[in-house]
Amino acid sequence: MNGKTESGVEKGLTAIAVALAVYMVYASLYGPYKTTIVHLALYLMVALVIYYLQQPGGDVKRHSRRRMLDWLMALATIASLGYVIIEFERVMNLFGAPFLTTGDLVFGTFLVAVVLEASRRESLGFFLLSILGILYILFGWLLPGILNHPGMDYPRFIYLTAYTSEGVFGLGLRVASSYLFMFLLLSSAMTKTKTGDFIINLCNAFVGHKAGGPAKSAVLASAGLGTMVGSSIGNVVTTGTFTIPLMKRTGFPPHKAGAIEVVASEGSQFLPPVMGAGAFLMAEFTDISYATIALAAVLPALLYYISTFTVVHIESLRMGLTGLPKNEIPNARQVLRDGWHLLIPPFLLLYLLMVEQYSPNYAGMVCVLVSLMVAMFRRRTRLNLKDLIQLLDNGVRQAAKVTALIAAIGFIQQAVVTTGLGPRLTEIILLASEGSLFFTLILAVVVATLIGMGMPTSISYILLAMFVAPALERVGVPTLAAHLFIFYFAIKSGSTPPVAVVAVVAAGIAQANWWKTGVAAFLYSLPGFIVAFMFIYSPQLLARGTVLETLAAFVTATVGVIGIAAGLQGWMGSWLTGYFGWCQRGLLLVGSVLLVEYGAITDAIGAVCVVFVFLYQRLGHRTPDPKIAEASSSSQR
Repeated sequence: MNGKTESGVEKGLTAIAVALAVYMVYASLYGPYKTTIVHLALYLMVALVIYYLQQPGGDVKRHSRRRMLDWLMALATIASLGYVIIEFERVMNLFGAPFLTTGDLVFGTFLVAVVLEASRRESLGFFLLSILGILYILFGWLLPGILNHPGMDYPRFIYLTAYTSEGVFGLGLRVASSYLFMFLLLSSAMTKTKTGDFIINLCNAFVGHKAGGPAKSAVLASAGLGTMVGSSIGNVVTTGTFTIPLMKRTGFPPHKAGAIEVVASEGSQFLPPVMGAGAFLMAEFTDISYATIALAAVLPALLYYISTFTVVHIESLRMGLTGLPKNEIPNARQVLRDGWHLLIPPFLLLYLLMVEQYSPNYAGMVCVLVSLMVAMFRRRTRLNLKDLIQLLDNGVRQAAKVTALIAAIGFIQQAVVTTGLGPRLTEIILLASEGSLFFTLILAVVVATLIGMGMPTSISYILLAMFVAPALERVGVPTLAAHLFIFYFAIKSGSTPPVAVVAVVAAGIAQANWWKTGVAAFLYSLPGFIVAFMFIYSPQLLARGTVLETLAAFVTATVGVIGIAAGLQGWMGSWLTGYFGWCQRGLLLVGSVLLVEYGAITDAIGAVCVVFVFLYQRLGHRTPDPKIAEASSSSQR
C-alpha cells in the first residue's frame, strides 16, 4: 500500500478508536449492548482490528508482506466475532457441542487463530504457553500420571472457547474491556493534561535541592503519577523521560539512574488506588472487597518507597552528589497555583472507590470525564478537539495492545479449569516444597519470575492466581496475603534479568547497559523483597489486626527497612568498611529483618542489634568510605 492509503487507514482507525471509547463510556453508564458475550465480542473485534491494522515499522518488502497478513487477520477477526454477535441467540440456546453447525466450527476456529496470532505478536512466551494449553486440553489423555485427564474432542473445545465464558470471553477479556480499558484511558487523559509535568515539578520543588535531588524526585513522582498510570513501563516512559537525564546531569551513572527509575516505577503498581488494576483483579479472584485489598496494600507500599528513598539517599552520599542548582528549583507555591486542579481526578478516584464503593469501571469513567473538565481551568492544560481525539485514540490503542495479549488467557484458564489441572499443579508445588511454608514461598517467587518474563503485570498475576495462589493457601497463607505476595513478584519480574523488559526501557532512556540496569534495580529492590516475605509472617502489616498492632508493626518495620537498606549499602551514619564493618553490616541486617517481622521478642532482639551498630558509629568508630575520599581528593586537586 502507498503512503496515502496508509494515511487513510490510520485516520479510519482513529475514528474507530474514538467510537469505541464513546461506546465504552455508554456501556459503563447504561450497561452492555444486548448480552455480556455480545458486548465482549464487539469490544474484542474493534480492538483486534485496530491492533492488526495500525501502521507497523520495518522495510518496504517486509512491510508489504506483513500488511497482507494484517488485512487477512483483520478480516478473519470481523468474520469470526461478527458471527458471534449475529448468531449469539441461537448459539446461546444450544445444548452443547454436539449441536454446533459446520459454520459454528469454522468461525470458532477463525476466532482461535486471530487471538493466537495477536498473542504471538505481543509475547512469544505467552503464545507458546497458550499453544501448550490448547494441546493439553485436546491431547492430555495421552500424558501419564498426575497430568493425565480424560481429554476433550475438537467441537467441545471450540464450543467452550468461542461461545461460552470459559474461553476467550472469560475473565481476562472481561477485565481488559472494563477496568484496564478505562484506566488506560484515564492514564492517557492524565498524560495529555500534563499531570506528569506538574507532579515532577512539585517533587523537584520539595526535594530537588537535596543530595541526589533528581533521584528523590523520581521516587516521589513515580509514586504519585504511578498510582494512576498503573503500568511500570508507562510510568518509566512518563516520568523517566524527565528524571533520568536530570539524575545523569547531577552525577548518577546512567545504569544507576535507570535502575532508580525502574524501582520507583514498579512500586507504583502496588500503591492504591489503581495498583496496576491488581486490586480489581484480586477482587474478582478472591471475592474480597476492593476497599479491603487497597487498605491492606498501603503499608507495604509505603515501606517499599521508604526503603527506595533510603537507598537513593545513601547512593547520593556515597557518590558525593548535590541537588539541582538553585535557579532550576521550581517555586512550590507557583507550581501548586498553576496545577492544583490536576489533583482533583486522583483524589476523586480514591473517594469513589474507597468511600462510595462504586465499581472500578464506573469510577474510572467518571474520573476520565472529570480530568477533561478540570483541564479547562487553566490555559496551559486546556484541550482542544484535536487533543481530545488524540487522547482517546492513544488510550484505545494502548488498550488494544493489552487486549491482543490478554484475550489468549482464556486458553490457559480453560486448560486449568476444565481439565482439573489446577489442583494437580498445587499438589506438584507442595510435593516439591515438602509442605514447607518458606520453600513454597521461594518456589512461588521462582515461578512468578519465570511466568512474568516479558508479560504485563496483570497477565502475570492472573496466571499466578491460577497456578500458585492455591498452593500458598494450602500451606496456611491467608488468601489476601497470598494474592498480594504473588502480585508483588509479578510486578518485580518486569525488572529481573534475563528478560527485564522494564529495565530495558529505562536503560534505553538512560543510554545505559540494560543488564547492569536490571541488576542494579534488583539490588535496590532487596529491602522490598524482604517486606513481601514479612507480610506473610506478620499480617499486621496488611492491616489485619488492631489499630495499635498495625501502627506498632509499621513503626518497627519502617526502622527495619531503613536498616536493611543501610546494611546492604554499607552505611549507618558513616561507612561500614573493613572486616569489622562487614560484621556490623551483618548484625544490622539481622536486626533489621527481625524488626520487620512483628513480635515482641523479634522486635526487642532487632532493636538491640540496630541500636548497637548505630551507637557504635555515633561514638566515633567511623571509617571513611574510600570512594568518597577519592572523590574528595580529586575535587581538591
